Amino acid sequence: MKPKTTAACGPRSKLLGALSEIAKLYPESEVLLGSKEGGTILTTALRADESSEILSHILDNPSPEQSVPGTGELNGVDYFIIENEVSALDLSLVMYVNQNEITRPLSQFITWFYTLFILAVIVMVLYSFSVNLMIHRPLSKLVKAFHMIETDNLNIMIESRSKDEFHYVFNGFNRMAFKLKHSIEENYEQKIALQHSQLKQLQSQINPHFLYNSFFNIYMMCKVGDSDSAAELSQKLGSYYQYITRSGSDEVPFYKEYKHALDYCDIQGIRFSNRIAYEHKEISDIPPSITVPRLIIQPIVENAFEHAFEDGMEEGKLYISSDYREGKLRVTVEDNGKLLTNEMLQCLQDRLAMDSKHIEKTGLINVNNRLQLKYGLGSGLFISRSAYGGLKVDLIIIIDGIEEASSCTDC
Repeated sequence: MKPKTTAACGPRSKLLGALSEIAKLYPESEVLLGSKEGGTILTTALRADESSEILSHILDNPSPEQSVPGTGELNGVDYFIIENEVSALDLSLVMYVNQNEITRPLSQFITWFYTLFILAVIVMVLYSFSVNLMIHRPLSKLVKAFHMIETDNLNIMIESRSKDEFHYVFNGFNRMAFKLKHSIEENYEQKIALQHSQLKQLQSQINPHFLYNSFFNIYMMCKVGDSDSAAELSQKLGSYYQYITRSGSDEVPFYKEYKHALDYCDIQGIRFSNRIAYEHKEISDIPPSITVPRLIIQPIVENAFEHAFEDGMEEGKLYISSDYREGKLRVTVEDNGKLLTNEMLQCLQDRLAMDSKHIEKTGLINVNNRLQLKYGLGSGLFISRSAYGGLKVDLIIIIDGIEEASSCTDC
């Protein structure tokens, strides 16, 4: 509180008024004028003893530099104290201000700073949580779904409870997975239907001349009294037609398919016993549980009998062998025919390598196409020049595990 002086106007009162104006710069501040010898001369404080204590504190603890504020305590209150020498009067001008008045704005600033800092931390935490909830989690769910697609698991649907952008993305993913599954199922069904149609096509391609000639051979054998050969040819012919016309599973144990091809060779061997023969190896090293599509070996053998040997050729020979190693089944058919030229060999190789959609699927091409559809690339027919001079056909099937033949017992 500032004193309200009633002293008469004069130099002292004017000086006191000037000190009061200075004291008005800060609330709870006072100004005094005094010296060590004379004590307090003038003061704006109501209590003169208060000013005397401040003056004594200043004089007893002089500041190393003037105009540099010091601190002091009076009646439990901390003050900032500023001293300036008035050399003309040989007095000291002292101003002391309650520290709380100076530091109160700074304290308010610190309070606001910490308040805003805490609010910023809360906002960042809420923002991080919202980013995790609205972006990171949906993206993680989408990535996991794509990983499941990579493992061929197409029975997946992503549920979305929100109506944001990810709802549109999830619905698009679900539609894509459904269409992909539907397309794969359609493609698989088309492949199966194509294999069925190709098998039926092979069955419908039974050469009637083969049947007529066989019956004519039986007739001639009977005429000359060769009943044993006629009986053998009749038995082989019956077995042959029973195999190719019997409905049932499209897959059979390999040994039955191999035996069917040998039956065909026996029939042709009887018909052309005077000029064509064949040799074969037993299949003792091939697991009996391996199954293969029907009618894949006989068309290869038939192709050799029809195209490898020219009319009138003697000592024509056909060689048939098979083996199974490390999941790869191989059947090799070779001949010693003289009709195969390098141009014919190259042409046949090109036709086997060509897209099967653009060529007629008969004979070797049909078999090659069926094997590649079922077993994939690496399986099929591979042709080359035989060491015996004719054509060599390698039928290769890459088998992923041994297929059980129990379902084909009625074939």
